[in-house]
Amino acid sequence: MEEAATLRTTNGYQLGDAMYIQAAVDTNNHMPLRLFVDRCVATLSPGRQSTPLYPIIDYKGCLVDGKSDSNSTFVSPRPKDDVLQFTVDTFRFAEDPGDLIYITCHLKVSAAGQTPDPENKACSFSKATNRWTPVEGTQDICACCETGNCDLPDQSRSVNTWDRWLTGRRLGRDAAAKQGVFSFLQAPGTLVGLILIAIAVILALITLGILYYRKRRSGSY
Repeated sequence: MEEAATLRTTNGYQLGDAMYIQAAVDTNNHMPLRLFVDRCVATLSPGRQSTPLYPIIDYKGCLVDGKSDSNSTFVSPRPKDDVLQFTVDTFRFAEDPGDLIYITCHLKVSAAGQTPDPENKACSFSKATNRWTPVEGTQDICACCETGNCDLPDQSRSVNTWDRWLTGRRLGRDAAAKQGVFSFLQAPGTLVGLILIAIAVILALITLGILYYRKRRSGSY
């Protein structure tokens, strides 16, 4: 990512091509925020609960697709605290020959000054070092990416509907020579992939409301 990304003129990809995905939230007139991608899933139809589905990011910010036959990774360093970029090698579902895949992500924000932790992180898996590495923060915040339990002690994964996944099998770069072009759903004018703004704005507004309320009560602005 040393060169500036440019807008794609098409949403068609060859298997194994890298998609450059950017999540962003507008923080104008608000306190500084840091954006995270909690989870992303790929599905064959709209909606995060449709099946089959394939987890791209899971466990509150672990880019699990990077452990497969891909080079998927978070871009480090970030361009800004309220922007997070990552790459995903294109793929198709082994169970379905369809040429359209939907990606749905769950985003959240924290105060920019908050120290990253297992709940708020962006971790990539490096095959070269065989370990997880955070975009920011200490190495230990990514340890739960391996165990699959990144909840605080008083939280339960059982209440999260995202965990009840019927996962699909990834068909990736190893089949690129045999497969044709296919498409990922994307909005017009995106930055070489998908700009995941709508969900981030909703979550950011909720978080900002909570933070603003707390600051007013404490008398600090």
